[in-house]
Amino acid sequence: AKKPTRELEPHPDVAVLLGAIATEEHLITLYESTRRSHPELSRRIDPLLAHHRDHLTVLRRHYRPGTDPDSTSVSRVGATGPAAAAAGDVPRSRRQAVAALRTAERRAATARTADVARVAPGLAQLLASIAACEAGHMAWLTRVS
Repeated sequence: AKKPTRELEPHPDVAVLLGAIATEEHLITLYESTRRSHPELSRRIDPLLAHHRDHLTVLRRHYRPGTDPDSTSVSRVGATGPAAAAAGDVPRSRRQAVAALRTAERRAATARTADVARVAPGLAQLLASIAACEAGHMAWLTRVS
């Protein structure tokens, strides 16, 4: 008799990791759009943008779908949906643009903090570090106008 085939189910950490990757992609897009719309902010926000690029690189290294880590499935994560669409909508006012960055950082920090309880300890440490960095960005952006 044939044994029933059991479908492989992704580990819960994979969904959390993909969510974190999508968030970092969104933040990078938002920062880049803000730089284009408000070039005078570049000097102040470029270090934060660099942090998000670093976060994305590290998160992608942890993604193991069984194929090349640079596969299109990773690069497409976060490319659609309301978060990506909203990333191109930078307020005209410099103050409102900075407020939008603060809001995005707060949401990201909150999401990563919540994710910590849902994943294995190693990934939890990484996500907690990213959440702390994003909370720091939020605080820094209160001084940028």
